[in-house]
Amino acid sequence: MRILRAHGHRALPWKNGLGVARIIASQPPEAGFDSLSWQIGTTSIEADCPFSSLPGLDRQFTLLEGRGVELHCRAANGNPDLRQTIDRPLEPFAFSGDWRTECRLLGGPVRVFNVLARRGAAASRIAILALEGAITLEARAGEALLAWVASGALDAGEKLGPDDAVLLEGGAMRVAGMPGTRILTVRIARGGTGAGQ
Repeated sequence: MRILRAHGHRALPWKNGLGVARIIASQPPEAGFDSLSWQIGTTSIEADCPFSSLPGLDRQFTLLEGRGVELHCRAANGNPDLRQTIDRPLEPFAFSGDWRTECRLLGGPVRVFNVLARRGAAASRIAILALEGAITLEARAGEALLAWVASGALDAGEKLGPDDAVLLEGGAMRVAGMPGTRILTVRIARGGTGAGQ
């Protein structure tokens, strides 16, 4: 078990140079976009922009703050060619890093939670939990489980506040949240077969 404090999240420029991500956790730990197996982080989007091309990566994009975005996603062969409005916080949207994606802000800057997983090497699943007491977090064999505090406070042996996280790589632990605490859990499984809830 590792506690990952907000002040320790490393800065990593976007691959296209148009912004900076704050990396909560990744495998390998210091990996860039071309060598990662998986990566979890947050970023602020200040203006309309293209997203970085991230071939081979599956992406999950979750609005945290702001009025939202419209994503225009296009595959190289033109299928799919879709527009997705994301204006409800804490509702993940999954799409391919292979797609050419343009982002349009709906009314000012936004902050988002990003999960990247390399296709065939890792698979991720996000859950949003509202806590009003204690629960058990468990990472099964071959899995990593990250719990990130979106709001409130979490007792994980140490008190965690917003943007703090705890990472389990096998094993289980009890955590407790005060009423109003919300956490995002990200379960990462090795291989591309999908991660359980």
